[in-house]
Amino acid sequence: MAGRRPTRRHAGARKPGRKTGARRRVTRSRPASRVRATRSARTPNAIGVLMHHMAYSSHDVDRVRRFYTETLGFADFRVDEDHRYLSIQTGPSSSLGFMPPLPGPPEQWRPPREPSIHLIVKDVDRAHRLLTARGVAFEQSPTDMAWGYRTAVLRDPEGRLVCLAQSIRPRAAGRSSP
Repeated sequence: MAGRRPTRRHAGARKPGRKTGARRRVTRSRPASRVRATRSARTPNAIGVLMHHMAYSSHDVDRVRRFYTETLGFADFRVDEDHRYLSIQTGPSSSLGFMPPLPGPPEQWRPPREPSIHLIVKDVDRAHRLLTARGVAFEQSPTDMAWGYRTAVLRDPEGRLVCLAQSIRPRAAGRSSP
């Protein structure tokens, strides 16, 4: 339902319709108080960002889902059928989302007039070989770029640039990749 917020239950709460004797298995890796302290200690920004999510319009969410999950191999994804929203987990703190265009303006929100998607990979040459074997056509084979990355460029089914990139520059102390 639109506008309805999901109901949160604590670990011991019963789900409606569940038998009294049935228990839901809950796994926790560490106490919640430690999680909060650890997150803030690892947050590399002043505003407390914990995750990076980019949302895009899509004229064909099913086709885009097949491309990112079957062709590129992202296995952790969810589809909200009520809103036709596809969410793909791309890393521990990053994800992509795709949804049908909202009605009306602005036209610049319609594909493919959106920013390119950059996926930082361990080995761009290996990723290029794997995807080429799956039939993916690349606009640019792996190439060393002046800004310190080796990149390969392809397009998703709706024409968005997808850049696979691997850092080839030495890391500065205390800094991570973009």
